[in-house]
Amino acid sequence: MKYLFFLAAVLTLASCSDLHKKDQIAEIDQMNNTLDSIQEVLFKNEIDTIAALRVATNSVEIRIKNYYYADTIDMALGKKMDAYKVMRRDLGPLGRSFNAIKKGVTEQKKSLNNLKTDIENGDGERKKYDEYIAFEKDKTHQLQSLLKEYVDKKEKTLKTFNELHDELNTFSLSLMEKKNKK
Repeated sequence: MKYLFFLAAVLTLASCSDLHKKDQIAEIDQMNNTLDSIQEVLFKNEIDTIAALRVATNSVEIRIKNYYYADTIDMALGKKMDAYKVMRRDLGPLGRSFNAIKKGVTEQKKSLNNLKTDIENGDGERKKYDEYIAFEKDKTHQLQSLLKEYVDKKEKTLKTFNELHDELNTFSLSLMEKKNKK
């Protein structure tokens, strides 16, 4: 009778452990799906021409600095130049943010796969699996937040570029032509 009771207790605990393991693995799979979504959105929002944008914006600014001479600066031009400078300065951090998120997603996927393997094999400290999963969830949420900030900053930066670049580029080229005609 003791053996039967012991066997029933062991089977009950094993089945509860398996249910908990399935839930833990499901949470990890959900985080992996979230990371896939983050990666997809990130690549859809990649600025593949950051270097070219930086060169173009630097050229415009340099031409205006070199060829614009006035006792007073036009208020509208000043505001446009300030917005343009802020936009140019944001291009570098945007590139770094993109690379940081990309690297973070790769590292996070690796961590999740290692944790999933440990849970499936029962390796490590089983009591801490839920703690590890919570930690990985926090890191995944951080990546989601970073992605949102990146996309918002990218849209704002490119909007400013599209609104001001053609006008300021044309203006800077006209200043250069006037100077060269003298």
